Amino acid sequence: MILHRTSDTPRHTRAAAVAAAAMCSLLAGCAYSGAGPIEVHYQKYKARMPEGDRVFVCSAYGCRTQTPFKFTPADIAEVAKLMAPGTASPAAEREATKKAIAWMGHRADTAVGTAGDRPGDDMAGNGDPGQMDCVDVATNLTSYMLIMERHKLFRHHAVGSMYVKEDIRRGWSGWTHYAGILVENKSKQKFAVDGWLLASGKPPEIVEVERWYIDDNDLLFGGGGGASSMKPVASNAGK
Repeated sequence: MILHRTSDTPRHTRAAAVAAAAMCSLLAGCAYSGAGPIEVHYQKYKARMPEGDRVFVCSAYGCRTQTPFKFTPADIAEVAKLMAPGTASPAAEREATKKAIAWMGHRADTAVGTAGDRPGDDMAGNGDPGQMDCVDVATNLTSYMLIMERHKLFRHHAVGSMYVKEDIRRGWSGWTHYAGILVENKSKQKFAVDGWLLASGKPPEIVEVERWYIDDNDLLFGGGGGASSMKPVASNAGK
């Protein structure tokens, strides 16, 4: 069962978010969690959070289209089966989560018409209900994880707020990018959950946020290399 998360963002949290954004603008490269609780991200894009086992699959770039889909008891049982090997350790749970989320995503995509989403973004996908940008993908992955959390399928992790990273010094390769988040309970390490460059049904990348997309050392010191496999391509829409 998920604890109720308030939708009201405290004034000091909003102020901190504004200050962080200003600092990012000065440094030209930044990484930051979404301001406040998970609901803030959903509210920003007018997206609906899961209701019981019902999700609202985002598509058309920026959650402009939201299509309802409800996981059945048999679906949840299959997800629980896929998660069972993850009880051994946090690392095992992350591996199991990749498979479970891939299964849930393809199940929903097939039902709502997004199974043919082209990995990454392109101009032709903007506004197409069958295509998803990284806002859509990150929101959907978070919704699936919230369903898993509701059914207490995580032993070693909790679902965290959306994560955003960018470095405009890189041009398109540093475009603003979103990911869902899992937080390891014991170490409090945050892991980015990102399937934007992968086809429906493929296990997402789950990697430490410091190494995800653009290495944090690159962000801070302007290094010339470290980046994860999740690199955006030119698009006319924010990811």
